[in-house]
Amino acid sequence: MIAGIVVPGGTGHLTTLPDLGWEALRDREAHIETVTWSPPRGILDLDVDPEPFVRVHVELALRRLPAGAQPVVIAKSFGTYAAALAAEHSLPAIWLTPLLTRPAVVDGITRNTAPQLLVCGTADEWWDADAARATGKRVLTVENGEHSLRVPGPLRNYTEVLGVVGTAIEEFLDALD
Repeated sequence: MIAGIVVPGGTGHLTTLPDLGWEALRDREAHIETVTWSPPRGILDLDVDPEPFVRVHVELALRRLPAGAQPVVIAKSFGTYAAALAAEHSLPAIWLTPLLTRPAVVDGITRNTAPQLLVCGTADEWWDADAARATGKRVLTVENGEHSLRVPGPLRNYTEVLGVVGTAIEEFLDALD
C-alpha cells in the first residue's frame, strides 16, 4: 500500500501542484499525511540551513504512516529540502519545482536510489537545467513555466500544463505498485 507524504512549499499549506499529488494519492486510496508549517519569514534568504526545519516535519509525517506502508514523498519548492531525508531512506519522490539552485537539494535528489520525478518550469528562478540533468532522474520540463508552472497566455494554457503534470504524477504512482 502506498502512503503519501505531501509537503507544501514556503506558504506552509497546499497549493495547486501539491494538491494534484494529494488528489492522485486519494484516487489510489493511499494513506495521506499532509505536512503543514509556518516557515520563518525569509528563511531562504537567511544564513541558515532550512533542511533541519523541513526534516523534522517530514520525519513526523513518516512516523504517522501505517506499518508496512510504502512511503512516497510529494514535495513542492521549499519542501524539496526533504531530499536528503528521502535519500537516506531511499524513498520514491516527486519534486514539484525543486530548488535546483540549492546544492543540498540537488545532492539529496542525486543520491536517492529510489524512483524520482522532477517537475520544473524553464522560467522558474529556482530552475537549473544542468543540475536537473546531473541528477540522472526523470524530469518533466514545462517550457516557460514559472515557479507555479503557470505559462504565458490564457488560463487554458495553465490548465493544460496541470493536466500534463497530473498525468505524470499518476503514472509515477502507478509504477510504484
